[in-house]
Order: sequence, then structure tokens, then C-alpha cells
Amino acid sequence: MSAPSDRLKPNTIGPWGLAALAIGITSPAMGLYALWGPMQMAAGPITPLIFLAAMLMTLPTAISYALLNRAAPSAGAASTWLWSAVHPLAGFQAGLLMTTYFFMAAVAQPLIFALFFQDLLVRLHVRLPAMLALTLGILISSAPIAWVCLRGAEASIKSTVRLMLIETAVVVALSVTILVVKAAQPGAINFSAFDPHHAQGLSGFWTAMILGVLAFCGFDVVSTAAEEAQAPREYVPKAILLTIIGIAVFWALNAWAFTLSTPDSQVREYTAAGLTAVTPMAEEYWGYGNLAVILTAFTGITAVYISSVQGTSRIVFALARHGLLPRSLATLSGEKRVPRTAVSTILIAVIALDWGTLYVLRNGLDSFTWWANALVFFATLTFLAVNVANIFYFWRFGRGQFGVIKNVLVPVLGLLLNAYLIYAAFFSSLWSGGWRTGKSVVLACVLLLVAQFVTVLVMQRFRSRLFTQGAPMSVSAEDVTSTERSIL
Repeated sequence: MSAPSDRLKPNTIGPWGLAALAIGITSPAMGLYALWGPMQMAAGPITPLIFLAAMLMTLPTAISYALLNRAAPSAGAASTWLWSAVHPLAGFQAGLLMTTYFFMAAVAQPLIFALFFQDLLVRLHVRLPAMLALTLGILISSAPIAWVCLRGAEASIKSTVRLMLIETAVVVALSVTILVVKAAQPGAINFSAFDPHHAQGLSGFWTAMILGVLAFCGFDVVSTAAEEAQAPREYVPKAILLTIIGIAVFWALNAWAFTLSTPDSQVREYTAAGLTAVTPMAEEYWGYGNLAVILTAFTGITAVYISSVQGTSRIVFALARHGLLPRSLATLSGEKRVPRTAVSTILIAVIALDWGTLYVLRNGLDSFTWWANALVFFATLTFLAVNVANIFYFWRFGRGQFGVIKNVLVPVLGLLLNAYLIYAAFFSSLWSGGWRTGKSVVLACVLLLVAQFVTVLVMQRFRSRLFTQGAPMSVSAEDVTSTERSIL
């Protein structure tokens, strides 16, 4: 068990803060702005149905997360659960997967911010070379993140809540405007977007489903806040499940309004041209007020960036405190016990990788797409690990609570769905694509995974004592059960 001085500050994040952290990384606005057009391009005008179906695909994994967090809340999450229930080496590997997953989510955010920043400069008639504008956008997006995250979890959560409220208000206002306009047109409001018969082929439906499931990636960031949360056993599971259901309903309702707003052919035209269909759609209904969409994109991206850095730094801290990563990354600073070294290291690495990728590919959109595609691989592997942990953890340590439905059928369903997702979205779709954002991503991710395997084996060979210790649990002392004490 870690000494109090080595622990993050407990009781910092309340139930609403946990919900904001989970919703912030999925982003109410960006889930629609980024995916509405591509999903409709793939499956036809049924995006509300896609979001609801994607929720059902995500729920088994979310239930596994909720059950494990109720039993053993931990900033180490999958790393902790597999360490205890399967093997320490499996736990360390899961920790590396989680770190990579959230880190890649952080890397992707400044790149998409830079693209919107470039668009804003064009609209304001500020002429800068494209590469310079993108480079500045990456730096500008990262500066406030550093200021917020280095102040501690409480400041990060408050900022996320404010940004989330702003983006949610703009999305709802746009949808209400669409419905008011359409209400004056006979027959313009209908529910065909919820009818699967309007799907344009089974292949297109599943292509859109992959995008829909990926929209939920990141909800599990709330698990990494367990050490700083109030009553984590109660609030973390609730935050996970309510976020999945709530954000799905929000996306479905607003996607319905968006689908009514614009003919399918026009949405396809915008998307095929590489444009976000929501911006010209907002211009049609709001005129110059569509700048609010660009500004909301900034707030949405910033909220995701904060949540990603927050999650990555907590996982890195938990592993470093255990000795599995450099000890300097487990340093806490100030009265609020902020892992500032971990946060600073992550932000510096994010900026360096973004600038490097940008200057190798010479294209902002391709750079974002590269990292977003890579994220698919490590996110899905993490979800697979959590479903495995659900089965083994409760079989070994919670036999009295073990149930066939919740601890066998649910995780097995989660395993099957995620296995299909990683095959369809990664090895099938990306490997059959071009080199720049397809095959190169597959090759890089596989090599990185192999490097992680080698790292785990080398650590076990030369620092085997680290794997004889208890799991890197990260719950408050008063919240540890007798069962957990036996494995710590």
C-alpha cells in the first residue's frame, strides 16, 4: 500500500465531476461534428439509429468497467485488475496499453484543433502559410491545457464542466432552430432516421457502426480518477453507465435534427469533399452564426484534451509509483498533490509528436487521421483486457458475487464485439487502405505492441522483484476491503 505522501489527493472529484470527465472526453459536440457526415455517408440518413446501436455494442464493456470499479476502484484500472486476477505481467502489459490509448487520444486533439484554427484564420482573412498556422494551432491548443492540468484535478474538472456546458448549449440551440424551421414545412419532421429499412446496405451499416462505437472511446477515463474521487465505489460505476446511456440519447436526438436539416445528397457532397457537413448546414440556418460551431469545436476539443491528459497522467503516475515507469513520473507537487512531472512530460511529448507527424506528412488532416486510426488499436485491446479481467477477478476474489450473466455472458459478449471491431476497423479497413494513414498505422501499432511485450519481458527478467509486490492499487485506505488487502 502506498504511503499517504505518495498518493493523489482524495475526495477531490464529486459525482458530477466524474460524469463531466467521462462526457468531456467523448465530447457532446465533437461526436456529432466529426461523425454525423461520415456516418451518413456510409449508412444513409440513419445516424440516430447508429448512435443507439453503437451504445448497445459498448454497453457490455461499460458494464465490465462498472462492476470492476465497484469491486476495486483503481487509477490503474485494467492494469490493477489483471495484475491481481491473472498475472502481474498481464497487469503491466494492460497498463502500457492504457497509457498508449489515452496518450494517443491526447496527441490527436491539438491536430484537429489546429485544423479548425486554420479555418478560423481563413474566415478572419488572416493569411499565414498553412504549415505555420497548423504549427501555431498545436501550440495554442496546448498552452491552456498545461495551465489547467498542472493546477490539479479540481481545476481540470471545473474547466471541463464549463466547456461541456458551452458546447452542449450550442448543439441544442442549433437543433432547436432546425426543428422550428422544419415545423413550418408540411411533412418535414418525420422519424425515418430511426428506421433500419433506410440503411443503404449491410456493409455500409457496419462501417458506420464502427464509427459509432469509436465515438464512445474514452468513457473509461473516469476509472483513472478513482483515487481522487469521492466514494469511488458508488460514483465511478454510475458515472460510466450514465455517461454511455446519456451521451447516446443526446447524440441520437440531435443527430435526428441534423438529419432532417439537410438532404442526404448534400451531406454526401460535403463529406466527399472533405468538409465537416455541420458547418455549411449551420450557415444555412444561422448565417454568420455558424462561427459558433467553429468556436464550439474549440471548446469540445479542449475538453477532450483535458480529459485525455488527466487520464494519461494518472495511469502513468500509478505505474511509476509502483516502479514500473521512471520514479520521477510519480513525483507529487503542492498541497493538491498534482503529478506535475507526469503532466509536463506528457504535454511535451504530445507537442513534439504532433509537430513531427505534421512535418513528415505535410498535411494536418492526414496527421490527425493517422493518430485517430492508431487509437482504435490500443483502445480496443484495452477493452478486451477489461472484459477478461471481469471474468477472472470475480472468479478469484468475488466468488460469492459471481454471476453467470454479469461475469461470463456480458464479458464474453464484450470480447466478441471488440474482437470484431479491431478486425473490421484495423486489420481489414486500414490494411486495405493507402500507406499514409492505413498500412503505416497498422505496421507502427503492431511494432509498438511488440516493443511493449519485449519491455514487459525485460522488466520481468531484470526487475523481477517489482512483480512480487501487490498490484498498483489506487484506492483510499478506508475504501479497501479485506479481500483487496489480501492481494495488495
